[in-house]
Amino acid sequence: MSRVLRFHETDRSIGGATKDREHVIRCPKCGWRPGKDDRWMCACSHVWNTFDTRGICPECYAAWKDTQCLRCHQWSVHEAWYDSDV
Repeated sequence: MSRVLRFHETDRSIGGATKDREHVIRCPKCGWRPGKDDRWMCACSHVWNTFDTRGICPECYAAWKDTQCLRCHQWSVHEAWYDSDV
């Protein structure tokens, strides 16, 4: 079952796909770890896994400052999801 939630958009910039392999990705509020099949939706209606592109929509290049957890539904700064203290 895929879940889709929207982001809070803050600005637009061109970026590329940057899969993060040096960090554990987890919600800073509840610790939930998104799977590769979890999806978020951009304001342009494109659906993708935000952590595949570090919060940049591959369709319209919107850069998202905040991301909503699909488990606890709390919003956190996107960069706070990348935990390097593992």
